[in-house]
Amino acid sequence: MFVGITNLLVGVWGARILMALALGELQPTAQKNLRRKLPKRDTMNSVSYPKNKSTEGDCLGPNYNFQHFVFVTKYLNKVFDNGKIIEVAREAFYHAAAKHHLKIKELSFGEDYAHVHMEVEVPNTIAIGQAVQYLKGYSSWVLFKEIPSLREDPFWGGEFWGKHYSNGSVGPQDEKTIQNYISGKVGQ
Repeated sequence: MFVGITNLLVGVWGARILMALALGELQPTAQKNLRRKLPKRDTMNSVSYPKNKSTEGDCLGPNYNFQHFVFVTKYLNKVFDNGKIIEVAREAFYHAAAKHHLKIKELSFGEDYAHVHMEVEVPNTIAIGQAVQYLKGYSSWVLFKEIPSLREDPFWGGEFWGKHYSNGSVGPQDEKTIQNYISGKVGQ
């Protein structure tokens, strides 16, 4: 019973350490060493390591983490046919990205005037969902602040973006393909 509970709560290595402690098999110095050797759990997104690990040339290193995001407006309202809304949204995305150490490489608005495509470099210290929250949250706040009429007519519920988003990891091989796809959209 004791082993089963510790396996569930702490994991296999933690259960072994607890059993060794309970049986008195570990010395105090060994306990400290075992605690140091347990792996740290950092927030880590998908990382693409280049095949060439040299430091010269076009090698991008282990921090290469580009994501292709697609955000859709609530109820698929077609609001990106207005130049002012596009400019306000574009500035809001770039401001939110700069504020949270994200880098937007490509940004464009969809052909149906109801969605946004972007390629974003997300640092490994920020989860993908958190980056999406920063971009969608700040941009909707700025859009409603700068253009109050949006809150009344098309987005009467007070939400600008739909609940869902799409993202895909972009590696060094696909980057040009994704950038061409994004830049081929309307309203760049």
